[in-house]
Amino acid sequence: MAVIYRKEGSPFLWMRFQHRGKRYQESTKTNNEKKAEAIMRGRIVEVKGSGSFNDLFERLLNSISELPPKQQDKIRKDFSIKLMEGSSEKLLLKDAWSAWLKNPKKRNPSEVTIQGYKTHWNRFINWIENEPVKYLHEVSPKIVEEYATDLLDSGIAPRTYNGHIKTLALVFNTLKVQAGLLKNVWHEIPSLEKDTKSKRMFTPDEITKICSLSTGNMRYWIAIGLYTGLRMGDVVTMKWSEIDFDKEIIERVPLKTRRKGKKVRFPLHSVVIEMLKQLKTERDDSSEYLFPEDADLYFRNRSEISKKIQKFFRDAGIKTTRKAKDGHRLRTICEVGFHSLRHSFVSLCAANNVPQVAIMGLVGHGSPAMTEIYMHIGDEAKGKAIDGLPDYEFGEC
Repeated sequence: MAVIYRKEGSPFLWMRFQHRGKRYQESTKTNNEKKAEAIMRGRIVEVKGSGSFNDLFERLLNSISELPPKQQDKIRKDFSIKLMEGSSEKLLLKDAWSAWLKNPKKRNPSEVTIQGYKTHWNRFINWIENEPVKYLHEVSPKIVEEYATDLLDSGIAPRTYNGHIKTLALVFNTLKVQAGLLKNVWHEIPSLEKDTKSKRMFTPDEITKICSLSTGNMRYWIAIGLYTGLRMGDVVTMKWSEIDFDKEIIERVPLKTRRKGKKVRFPLHSVVIEMLKQLKTERDDSSEYLFPEDADLYFRNRSEISKKIQKFFRDAGIKTTRKAKDGHRLRTICEVGFHSLRHSFVSLCAANNVPQVAIMGLVGHGSPAMTEIYMHIGDEAKGKAIDGLPDYEFGEC
């Protein structure tokens, strides 16, 4: 006979029943008689082996709902992990990157894009080593939120932060089936509003200072960036085959618009020409890159190149960051970087009467119609315009 009764010293109602000669006596974990009777009926069905998976799951959910809210979350997480341990669809975190590389659903990103993704992924993997998780499905919303907070506290720009989170969401989404993920936890992290204020250009005194203090490869990077407006990646990964010393031009497909495959021609200032000729006499002709070691580092971890450049600016006495309040959080914003040379190039061109349409064509800010007009301006005319820019003294090699 099955009965519900009160047990002395217990705050809950208890149940007692027998099956095949075995006596069962257990707490219902509730004071409500109707709930206690329902729990007992479910328990009897379970003991008799006639309960369906849905019945058992319903009992589990009911039991968990009786627990304190904080304990409920922990129990749900523990059970989900235990359930997944018996699944054939799970993936170790340490194997996830190689699995992503082999997965056809990742489509066909360029090598540069893949290296950028890898940098983001490695940072996450290094961070999560302190968490008790081994598999992708064990990465919980709480862990993801804590990682996003750590990322914010590192002081990176909103654009970089958003790109980092999107990379992780992309990897998890691609591996969703292989890792047995029920949902993509990264989709719960909202994007930050981008800081619309662009990096500022250098003042005339700052330009003079960084040019005179630059040495080694840095002097070439600064010179090329200042006199062409090329972005950091295009300067560091430049190839000798992209430089025509006879025509005094650089012709290459910019990394940012490489999917379009369209080459852009950049006239070379006389200062840059002389510096590049000097560099060519000093370098081993076996490498296709002007800066082989730095190009390799850029493709592996472009942030290391950025750090080198930012350190150079700081050592030159230039303040590169500012503090800004983002809600209740103080955030560090980078306002001076290699991109500042691009803005300085535009400013120098404008101050030296370089036609606006030519400037827009060089730095890629023009509309298709303006670009078409620019393309009809001869190399000689463009070269004269660029050569009219002031000469700066650079440091020693």
